[in-house]
Amino acid sequence: MGREQSAWFAPTRDYALRLVGIRGVSPSAAENDVAREVLRILGEDGLESTFTALGLDTIEGDQYERANVYAILRGASPRTVVLLGHIDTVPTTDYGALEEYALDPLALHERRDALAEITPGLAEEIARYGDELFFGRGTVDMKAGVAANLAVMRALAERSRDEALPLSVVLLATPDEENESAGVLWAVRFLLRLREEYGLEYVGAINTDYTTPLSPDDPHHYVFTGTIGKLLPSFLVIGKESHVGDPFDGVDADLLAAELIADLSMNPDLCDVVRGQKAPPPVTLHAADLKVGYDVQLPFAAYFYLNVLTLSSSPGELLARLGERAQATLDRTLERIYGAEERWARLSAENTPPHARRVGRVMTFAQLHEAAEARLGAEAVERSLSALATTLAETLDKRERSLRLTQQLWTLSALTGPAVVVYYSPPYYPHVQATSGSLLETMSAVAASHPGLQLLIREFYPYISDMSYLRLDPGMDLTALKANMPLWSDDFPPASGGYSLPFEEIRRLGLPMINLGPYGWGAHQRGERLLQSYSFGVLPQLILEVIERLGGHEEPAAH
Repeated sequence: MGREQSAWFAPTRDYALRLVGIRGVSPSAAENDVAREVLRILGEDGLESTFTALGLDTIEGDQYERANVYAILRGASPRTVVLLGHIDTVPTTDYGALEEYALDPLALHERRDALAEITPGLAEEIARYGDELFFGRGTVDMKAGVAANLAVMRALAERSRDEALPLSVVLLATPDEENESAGVLWAVRFLLRLREEYGLEYVGAINTDYTTPLSPDDPHHYVFTGTIGKLLPSFLVIGKESHVGDPFDGVDADLLAAELIADLSMNPDLCDVVRGQKAPPPVTLHAADLKVGYDVQLPFAAYFYLNVLTLSSSPGELLARLGERAQATLDRTLERIYGAEERWARLSAENTPPHARRVGRVMTFAQLHEAAEARLGAEAVERSLSALATTLAETLDKRERSLRLTQQLWTLSALTGPAVVVYYSPPYYPHVQATSGSLLETMSAVAASHPGLQLLIREFYPYISDMSYLRLDPGMDLTALKANMPLWSDDFPPASGGYSLPFEEIRRLGLPMINLGPYGWGAHQRGERLLQSYSFGVLPQLILEVIERLGGHEEPAAH
């Protein structure tokens, strides 16, 4: 691959430098600055006129008026490959004193020793790879991947001046992947419109998000044929109020929440395992009690939410599993509190008898809703929740908004604690298993033709990505998600403050996918870096070879 690799290197690296140099932290209007640069790169050197269509597609109702960048090359065949990548990044404050250089890979290269001083393990990599490393926010995640797509798309546009391409290609560069994937969710509808307007037949999508070795000595470069999913189960924990001078008259909600977190967080028993791949364990992303200031009352309400990554569990299956564990933990903790009160009572001079054993309940949001409706009627409950929703600021975090609505429903139910209410907060990313077909077969053939690259095909991309919204696994049951998410709306886009996903459109789109991306380390860390030879030289050639084989052509790139 030597000749082809050297031909790709300079333009792909230049595109990456240009994109990384523009701040596009999500969510913000600045993402459009990156989008406009993508559009400029595509149209440079007179290539604009070669595209069947080229432009920005604004996301309807987006508060920042962000847009997806698209480019279409209609070939001789309606069979179509989609090149996908996101243009947004996380912030740069983690760079500390080097933050002013975070978007300048050349300046960071000059300061790599200073970067190594604050980045564990980086000095060893610098000694191993030297000038091969390319530093900066967004380099691997994932502006180098977008740069590779741009290089390939421009090469295909050049070729289309002389001959019709054997198949059609669509490029999409999307904002907001690091937040709530507004870009790709809007792109689902856009791709369906293109399919109708141009008579396209989608073969699949090549996503170019980053890949990384599994260990320092791992020799492989990875290709993925599906993606991991994510659910955010949330827990409203209700105790019982009391003065701290009489703690056993109440129940400390923080204690209950702590015991639940201890059982659920980092627990490998809750990990999905599919065909030899295992999802990482759940972790607690946020936990707090609901006191707003200092006093000497026991905290009688708390909440937390878990990040749960999935390979096979549906929302209903996970909800049932968490409910069973939560009930067992609640029972065990209440029994321990009773035992502690018995021991304390024996120590006191009054020999006060303990309170009766407490019984706690675990219920889902849907069950709580039923209890409130049984007490007040469906219309009264809906009026109360709607009235509360209108008072909440549009900018209020969706996790906080979900909590407020669940609290209100608890009040309406007139139930008493101890109790735990389990519900879902946004966002939701469906897992997607591998899809057999021409895209997977072609990628396997390309990988086999380059044994020296040690390309290893695995099923589940291990990080949250926009690929979750390109297709839904057959039989995926979403009933429990909709019934137990306080913000769920059947409309897409949802009204302000709501949350929805275009499930029907995603099913209709049904894109097979692979992830073939740049190779690097440290995404979302100040040591973010990539390996230039693979990311700028090898990667675009591999993408082109997949496209050519799908179109029936196997000759090397004429670049």
